[in-house]
Amino acid sequence: MFGDTCYLGSCDLEGLRALNDRLNAKVVEQVNDAQELAMLNSFAHESNEYQFKKCLQNRISDIASWRWVLEDLTKRLTEASEALRYEHNAIRVVIDRLQVEIDEHSRDASKPGALSPLSDSVEEAILQEYNFLREQKKKFEALLPSLEAQCKSIDKTKREIVTDIFNKEKALTVEEGCAKITSGTQWRGPCGRRQKKKRASPVTRWENRCMALKTAGLRALSMSIVTRQEMRGARMYLSITAQAYASRADAALRRRLNTNKVKLQDVYWQKEESMRDYQALVDELLETEKNILETMEQERVIEARLADRANRPDGELIKDEVDRKLKDELARLRSFENQMRTNYKRISNLQAHIDNSLSRIDCAAADLLHVVRLDNERISSRNGEPCASVPEPPPDHRGPANTAGGSHSKEYPSRSHSRQEESLESIKEVDEKEGDENEPSEKENTDTDEDEPYPFDH
Repeated sequence: MFGDTCYLGSCDLEGLRALNDRLNAKVVEQVNDAQELAMLNSFAHESNEYQFKKCLQNRISDIASWRWVLEDLTKRLTEASEALRYEHNAIRVVIDRLQVEIDEHSRDASKPGALSPLSDSVEEAILQEYNFLREQKKKFEALLPSLEAQCKSIDKTKREIVTDIFNKEKALTVEEGCAKITSGTQWRGPCGRRQKKKRASPVTRWENRCMALKTAGLRALSMSIVTRQEMRGARMYLSITAQAYASRADAALRRRLNTNKVKLQDVYWQKEESMRDYQALVDELLETEKNILETMEQERVIEARLADRANRPDGELIKDEVDRKLKDELARLRSFENQMRTNYKRISNLQAHIDNSLSRIDCAAADLLHVVRLDNERISSRNGEPCASVPEPPPDHRGPANTAGGSHSKEYPSRSHSRQEESLESIKEVDEKEGDENEPSEKENTDTDEDEPYPFDH
């Protein structure tokens, strides 16, 4: 029916129908392809968005973790820097205390080498303590520059880490803002220009840089801990060793102080004994002088009797028993006088020896007392203890009271010697006078007794 000729003319409806069917099939296919492409694009977009957000979250997590690590490291470096500065101040305090110890306790109170060149174990112990304190002061002064350099290094590392933390905070802000971008507006810079794209650094380089900062911070932290332990060890060594040196010096001081006190008491006892002997010799010397004077008086009496008997008449001038007795008595008295004079000289010499011994005892006591007072003041100033009592010297029996530990007074020996000399001079003057007066009579008597015989002997 359709194949008949119509009023429109001859047309191929079947061809149009076939063309239309082909076009319809292509349209359907194209629509299906477009929908499939849109669906695939949507699926790919969703997948890419998921992968992007997952990578972004991982990136944010990495940056946040590194920021937390570096912030914690920054806190630890801050504490380490403060600890090193505390150690720096502590070392300065130690240096000041060492200087005070050297100036006040060692140089002024302990007085190293006070008895030089007469030094002993005490002086050596004090000198060792003094030298140890000086060496420790120099050692701690040498530690200050290295400690300051290490503080500067830690501060520099800390500044680098703080700068990196600030950059990471900015990166976190950018990354978090990147996840919130939903519109496609183009971002422009402050001046309306588009910033040039910077080539992003590789993740490995970024991680290496973060790891290098972490390693530098940990190294600085480790060095600060080691330095702090060394400083504490040095201070502990100083405290223990200085205490040991001080204990050794104190023990030596106390030992020498007690020994010298015992020696001083022994010297004082020897002085008392010598003073008793000296006083006994003084009494004996006075008694000897008295005996010599009495003997001389008796000699004068005997000589006066002989002189009186020489005035007898020629016929009665005979050598009788009375003359013999008188001459024997005179010879005995002169012999006794000579013995007493010899004894007097011996007593004087012995008294001089005792006086010299007393002088040496006083000098030794003065030296011992000086050392005792020096050690007593040293112990008092070193330990803050009150000064102990010092043995008092015995009273000087030879003269006025002497100063403690000083040499004995020279006033009394001069007086004693002057009295001895006066007595000797008086005895000599009496002898000379008697010798001058009795010289002719004695000559006459000796002549009459020996040369001229009595007239009635025959």
